[in-house]
Amino acid sequence: MAVEAVGADGCRQGWVVVAASADDGVLDAAVLPHLADAAAWAGAVPVAVDIPIGLVDAPVREADAAARVALRGAASSVFASPPRRLVDALHAGEVLDHAGASALARDTTGKGISQQTWRICEKIAEADRLLAAGALTIWETHPEVVFRSLAHGAALARKRSYDGVRQRLALLAEVGLEVPVGSAVGSAATDDVLDATACAWVALGLAHDDGLVRLPPETDQVDHGRAVRMVSRRRR
Repeated sequence: MAVEAVGADGCRQGWVVVAASADDGVLDAAVLPHLADAAAWAGAVPVAVDIPIGLVDAPVREADAAARVALRGAASSVFASPPRRLVDALHAGEVLDHAGASALARDTTGKGISQQTWRICEKIAEADRLLAAGALTIWETHPEVVFRSLAHGAALARKRSYDGVRQRLALLAEVGLEVPVGSAVGSAATDDVLDATACAWVALGLAHDDGLVRLPPETDQVDHGRAVRMVSRRRR
């Protein structure tokens, strides 16, 4: 049962990571302190991550705008990504708090960043370093876009509600992914485990070139020679 794809979602303890194959579904799952720890599972297989991959010094990142269009009625679940200049400043240790980060973002794009975006900036920087080093084959996705696609465009209940959890569990089961439970991921929130599993389904699409949807389909925004786009997946 070889791992063909990995999904990862940030959580308070680090990252929820789910390994999967097309034939056998979920193979393993764990909460890992660092995204780099997923390299032991992933090797060269695709890793789909719920974190911005590719950044621009522009007021709007087109990938975020495309995800909001896909999530009409729930667009607030897409946080605005920080500018490239801000994440480079994080790498250099030049930004230490939200106030400084927001001031730098405002100077770069004309808009500050929210507390929610600031709280994931270190994880964005972590993924950015791994991508630059070639340590993982990382692609950005957004679990809520994925679940909306799995539901054929239908809106779902809030992801932390009872109905929302039940709906997402059922959608993942329909594509052969039983959400992992037990001590390996027991310390993570249920919605983080669901999101990481949705990411793994997208990574399987990348591994098999099956049903991929790029958001936006075309873009002139490029970061380090790579088009700045999310990837989602549609059902057969």
